[in-house]
Amino acid sequence: MECVRQIVDSKLLDKIHLPRNMRGRKVEIIIMPVDDISKRKAKPIDNLIGILQHKANPDLIHLEKGAWAKAMEAKYADC
Repeated sequence: MECVRQIVDSKLLDKIHLPRNMRGRKVEIIIMPVDDISKRKAKPIDNLIGILQHKANPDLIHLEKGAWAKAMEAKYADC
């Protein structure tokens, strides 16, 4: 996607509402065409359940319950 970047004096942007702390300073302008964004299509995801199932280790599933709590206890035990 093509874009244009330019640093300009904010006084040139009188038609754009700028926060007070940006007025009278140099600002960077990035211009990108909107139609490129609207043409992009999101990949459809039919079902997220089981999307990583192929990485599962059945021998470790019984350890999942309470794993986060145990990890936090171990990490912050000295606090």
